[in-house]
This record gives sequence, structure tokens and C-alpha cells, in this order.
Amino acid sequence: MHPIAEALPDSLCYLDGAYTPLRDAKISVLDRGFIFGDGVYEVVPVYSGVPFCFEEHMARLDRSLAELRIANPLTHEAWRAIVMRLVEASPADQRAGVQALYIQVTRGVAPREHAMPQGLAPTVFVMLNPMKPVSDAVRATGVPCVSAQDFRWQKAHIKSTSLLGAVLARQISVEAGAAETIMFRGDWLSEASSSNVWVVKDGAVSGPPKDELVLAGIRYGLIEHICAEAGIPFSLRRIARDEVFGADELLLSSASKEVLPVVTLDGQAIGTGRPGPVFQAIDAGYRRAKERSARGHETPSGDPVDARKESLIEYPSKFPIKVMGAKADGFVHAITRIAEQFDPSFDAATVELRNSKAGNYLGVTITVTATSREQLDEIYRALTAHPMVKVVL
Repeated sequence: MHPIAEALPDSLCYLDGAYTPLRDAKISVLDRGFIFGDGVYEVVPVYSGVPFCFEEHMARLDRSLAELRIANPLTHEAWRAIVMRLVEASPADQRAGVQALYIQVTRGVAPREHAMPQGLAPTVFVMLNPMKPVSDAVRATGVPCVSAQDFRWQKAHIKSTSLLGAVLARQISVEAGAAETIMFRGDWLSEASSSNVWVVKDGAVSGPPKDELVLAGIRYGLIEHICAEAGIPFSLRRIARDEVFGADELLLSSASKEVLPVVTLDGQAIGTGRPGPVFQAIDAGYRRAKERSARGHETPSGDPVDARKESLIEYPSKFPIKVMGAKADGFVHAITRIAEQFDPSFDAATVELRNSKAGNYLGVTITVTATSREQLDEIYRALTAHPMVKVVL
């Protein structure tokens, strides 16, 4: 056997309707994901057996598939069932720690031709492996990064399996002994090779806008929520190169890194050259979110219902849902309309409102009559898809 195949973990994976050991999983050499990189993927951190921000990852998978004109082959409920079977099949010691869930969908198998063939059955692959988290020591000291021009394509908002540009960008930092490559399109910040980048100046957090030049990470919404709870000003805007090098703090975020402070860029110190107070506040909020998720409680941008504890919910029952968004005209009305759409008995008089510390965000709590798991998932999907909504709890 090839030495690489022998090194593959002997864990269970899912491939096209079947559960099989990872080392035995096989695809056709004519799969368009193999030939063209014609597919999309998601990586979801799993803390103590609970997928973190699962619905947000599913929503982004839907968006990426739509961009490639591939119909999602599974419902969110079916995806969740696959994921939880893999989690439950993993060793107890791995399940008690941090795992990385990888989901991939390609267009399927067809003779090699650039044009998109019609009527293909998508190839669906899911695996779950242990993930080594960034150590507390590294978070306490921060990491060095290097910069480079962003030479990737113009559709970076699609989480595509075509990752050669990211591979080449990451190799730049590997060869420089750095943690990441922070990229610029001309003079403007885009993102890092596998992370989003956040600039902190005068206590405020800024990130690049959500457009086709960056992959808006799931942590976009999570960090915005944490900032709102902590009273930290937050904005998305174009950020010039000089602002990045002149930042008080510089942060990376991703599923595997969570939130990580950058202390040097191209050998130049960022701020004091040490992790700063804004990082510490955001990191603390992130840890609280992980703890709530691991306990199966609400997450500030994640699982509406812990699949392992679904049996604890009796149907029908009253079920509170908290929604956060910018304080703007029409926000409360939009949320109550969604509640009424899925719960004809919804009483608008029960809506509770709470302002954020800075007063620029509004928390709306709606209490619906939950009649089934499917109904709750439909409500959460409708809420997370609404443009005025930032976070659903």
C-alpha cells in the first residue's frame, strides 16, 4: 500500500450515500471536482461533539452551490443527520475535544468538458477528523505574518475547492516562517490565505466589506455580535494598506484559528507588538460562545438546536428565539412577519426588545409555538437569510 494511504486516519466518512472508512473511500477520476475543482466545501469546528455555527455554514454552502448552479443534494436536516452520525461514530476522546468537519459537494462525474453538463448527480463527501487548536501560549504571544498581492480570481466569495491561489499564498508565509499571508488587491486589504483579517484602531474593529473579493467567513457575524455585546464599535469598509500597518491591533479569524492576534507584519511591529485589549475582549467572547455551544445552549451565531438533545424538546411547546440586527426602521416588523409566517398562533405582544450597550444594535426575542424540529429549522433559516439580521440565537 502507498505510504500516504497507510497514514490516512481509519475514521468513518460519508461518500454518496454510504458510510465507509476514510482510507477505503473512492471517487471516479472523471469527477469534475478532481478534474476542474468544480465544487464547493465547508469546514465546521466541532466542540465536544457539537457542530459550531452549523446553520450559518449550511447557509453559506447553499450560497456557494447556487453560484455554481448546483442544486443542494440534501436538506439541512439530512446534512445534520450525517454529521451527527459521524460525530457519534468517532472515538470518545476525540469527541470530547475539538474536531474538524469537512463537507464537500462537486458537480459529479462526466466526460472532460469545460461547459457545465446537465443532469449530473453531485458527489457528496463528509469527513470528521481531530483538529489541533491553537495553543493558549500562541494566543498569549501572537503570531508573525507577511504580506503579498492578492493574485487569486475575482470570485473569492465562493468557497470553492479550487484553492490553488490560496495554496500558493499560504506557501509564501510557510517559507517566511510566518503564520499567515495577508493579501492586498492593489492598495486595499482583502483577506489572508485562509483567514479573514480585522484591523483595530482607537478601540474600533474594522474589516473589509462583504463583496466578491473576499470570502465572508462565518466569524464575520460572530465577531460583530461579540463586539456589539462588548460595546466595541464595528464596521465593514475598504481598508488601505497604510491603515493595516498602522493598526493598534491586527486580528485573524477562521474556523481553525478562531481569533488570533498578529504582532508583526513583514517584520514590522503592529501596535505595541503584543496582543492588545480588543483581542482579549473578543477572544473572551469567543470562548464563551464555544462553551455555550458545547453545553448545547444557544450560540451567538450557530446551532439553533443541539441534535443530540433534540429529544429534550417536547412538541408543541413555547420556544424563544433571540435575533440581533442593526437598530433600524422595519427590523422588528420583519422579524415578527417571519414568526407569523411559520407560526399562525404567534402573538406579537410577546415580543421583547433589548438595546446593545452602544445603542446601535437591537435584540428582538420572539416566542413561537414549536410544532416540530423541521418547523424550527425553517424559522432559523428564514431569519438567518434576512438581510437585516446579524445573528440568530
